[in-house]
Amino acid sequence: MPLRLRIDSWTPEYDSAIQIDEGEESTSPVDPFVETEDWQPIAPDYLSRPATIVFIDGVQRVETRVIGDEDGRMVYGAFTSLAVGAALARLQRPAVACDVPERVLALSDGGSSDPISVPCGNIDLAFHLQSTALSGLAGVHEAVNNARRMAETRLGERMIDAGNELVIVDGRLNFQPTRDSMAVGFVKTMHKSYLQGSQLALLSQLGVRARTPLFRIERDRPLYSWYLRLSERRPIEHPWAGLARIETLDSIGLAAAVRLADLTTVHLPDFASTRERDGRAPQNLFPISGLEEQLRHSLGDHEWIRRHIEAYFHREVALQEAL
Repeated sequence: MPLRLRIDSWTPEYDSAIQIDEGEESTSPVDPFVETEDWQPIAPDYLSRPATIVFIDGVQRVETRVIGDEDGRMVYGAFTSLAVGAALARLQRPAVACDVPERVLALSDGGSSDPISVPCGNIDLAFHLQSTALSGLAGVHEAVNNARRMAETRLGERMIDAGNELVIVDGRLNFQPTRDSMAVGFVKTMHKSYLQGSQLALLSQLGVRARTPLFRIERDRPLYSWYLRLSERRPIEHPWAGLARIETLDSIGLAAAVRLADLTTVHLPDFASTRERDGRAPQNLFPISGLEEQLRHSLGDHEWIRRHIEAYFHREVALQEAL
């Protein structure tokens, strides 16, 4: 069969929404028959929209990269700023709640350091340590991501404790939902192939406000997961364009997970971004897109912070040479 090309829906400045390496299929055991053995698209009946839907996301920015020597081994690092926030989608009085930005010194190879306080004008920016055992630049990347995930988890738990009925985290879900206040992870980039054969083929058949049956992913904290389509696909686009994978912890029980799957399938397409507004449309939901913009602004001016970090090191070097 000749090669048949279709357009990837995300604009070129972003990586593809589909990044599945055929040699890197999921090693987590998957049970596709927890909800039904009849794998057909499910178009749920209408369910009332929750009074508040909370969307949680975070942003991160490397201010300055550093390289150090600790006991004869090279350690890579980065002074990094990150911020997390929540967009509260309500029928009346929508709101945005942003946490105070965090400053992180991310180190690879198990590097250690006391917190570093960088004077920046009339304030000090305190960069606290986030280290990982992984080596090299990959270790720095992992340390930054870990710090961001922990911040998102803390905010998500607060939103659950506040009694919000539905909390949606951009990315993997790392905290415990309840039966009354439910939470899902919204995964917009496909890195792994959890389904095979006819179950995988069903993804191309999904229409808007339709989903796959639930499948269970066995991990240290097992998940229920499902795919849904957020918007109509143009004929020139790849058949998986506009799909997102949703996940929740299986500890909420199958019945609650099925209701949650139906609820997200009915209402998430209302928040799908458009190509005119967002290069990652439709998966980058518009509350998340707007939240990202506000969070980036909250990080402060990158050049201003970078110059003050360099000034800090100039003072440190001068002090060491004076000793």
